[in-house]
Amino acid sequence: MLTASELVGAGGGSPHQVVESFLEDLNAALNDPALTDIEVRRGWAERLASHFAPSERVDQRAALGLMLARFAHGAANPAVGAYATLEVSFSGTEVIERHEDRALVRVVDGQLILRFYNAEGDLLRERTGGLIDLIGEQRGALPTLQVGGSWFMTEG
Repeated sequence: MLTASELVGAGGGSPHQVVESFLEDLNAALNDPALTDIEVRRGWAERLASHFAPSERVDQRAALGLMLARFAHGAANPAVGAYATLEVSFSGTEVIERHEDRALVRVVDGQLILRFYNAEGDLLRERTGGLIDLIGEQRGALPTLQVGGSWFMTEG
């Protein structure tokens, strides 16, 4: 059974607001210099999962925690250079479809920017990719769900 605080979560007042908030938190987590610390990762996984519908949080917390652990390890031990960074970039969001308590939110100009640096901090290589392509969302947008008065991200 979920507690009252778990039911509330981060959510948002609108579909686009919860997606933007999640992406901003994801960007902050990926750039946290203490991400190699397991307790820091747990905190970020909890915060990121709170953007999802209450019934999905346990699974999202586990998946996000694993993703952050893999990223932290890979960023500290990249195939190229001494360390790597990953940045989430987007210019905004827009609701492209809405039906009652569900909406699809498109991330405008959503990109991931992966940068590899040498030990001196000089940029060695940069790669970009589409954010939605990486997430694997076939509809080209992120699904959201309204629970009570708040909007949350959802798996489908």
